[in-house]
Amino acid sequence: MMPDVHGSHRLVMLQFKPLWDYIDEVRDFCSGFVRRSFGDDEVGQGVGMIVHELVENAIRYGDEKELLLRIERSDDAVVVCVANTTTEDAGIRLRKVMRELEDLSPSEAFARALRRAPSLPAKESGLGLPRILHEGKAELQVDIAPNRVSIMARRSA
Repeated sequence: MMPDVHGSHRLVMLQFKPLWDYIDEVRDFCSGFVRRSFGDDEVGQGVGMIVHELVENAIRYGDEKELLLRIERSDDAVVVCVANTTTEDAGIRLRKVMRELEDLSPSEAFARALRRAPSLPAKESGLGLPRILHEGKAELQVDIAPNRVSIMARRSA
C-alpha cells in the first residue's frame, strides 16, 4: 500500500512490470507531465531525475513482479512515491542505507556516496538516494514491509 499525501491531489499513477526498457520513457513522461502541471522546467527536470532514480532502484533491488508509481501535487510540493515487491534481504539493506543517510546533510550524503562508488560492484553505484536528497532537493520517507518497499520523495515546488 502506498501512503497518501495529506491535502494533495494525484497527478499520475502508473502500475507496470519493472523492466529496464521502461526507465527512460517513464522518466520523460513524468518529467513532462510535472513540468506542464507546475509550469516550471526546473521542477519537471528534478522530478524526472527522482522518478528515474526510484524506478531504477525498484527494478535493481525488486523481485521483478510489480512496480507502482504515483505522483501527487500539493500547493507547495510534488511527491513521488514508488512501491515495489522485493526480497527480505533488499529491505534489510535499504533500512541500513536510510539509517546512514539520516545522520548526514544532503550534500554530505552525496559526497560520501561519490567517494564510496568506486569501491562498489559495477551494478551498484550507491548514488541514487543521496542524489535524490542533494540534487533533487527532496526529503525521503521509506516504508518497509514484508516483501514490499515504498519510497516517497517530497520536493518543494
